[in-house]
Amino acid sequence: MVRLGPDAGPHHNNRTYPGTSGFSDLHQCPLWLSYCLPGRLHPQGESDNGDGQVFTGGDDAELRVWGGYNVLGETPASALREELRRCAENRRQITYRTVGRGFFVVSGYESDGTRIFYLRKIVRPSLQVGFEFVYPVNNRARYDREVGVIANSLRLPSRQAGFK
Repeated sequence: MVRLGPDAGPHHNNRTYPGTSGFSDLHQCPLWLSYCLPGRLHPQGESDNGDGQVFTGGDDAELRVWGGYNVLGETPASALREELRRCAENRRQITYRTVGRGFFVVSGYESDGTRIFYLRKIVRPSLQVGFEFVYPVNNRARYDREVGVIANSLRLPSRQAGFK
């Protein structure tokens, strides 16, 4: 798992998950976010303010992961509306969207039709975390499975840690 937050410090414990061969368990920041990472993606360095990171693959795949405070007080529904606005602005073709208790998902194709995007965001009153995975259509079989693993592993810190 990778973790992102205010007291960053990269750690890797080389743990893998059952049924997820090639995924690693990295720890970068203990407070904001954790997720499972496909081993074929390579970190490009944490952002200057420590709230996210980009991982790239050799085939034009890109995973962006971030976390931060919910300063605008968004709900999952309002955050989805804003994301749909951005998708329309960038001429993305939406093929799937859903909003649930504490999260939303939107996916589809980039404007040129050659890449698929999948965005999942968890929204709480005080925090938001998310990831967006963009990958080539011709590698869909490989990456669709990996999107599922990443999405199911995405976690915020426990509410007991003081985050709502």
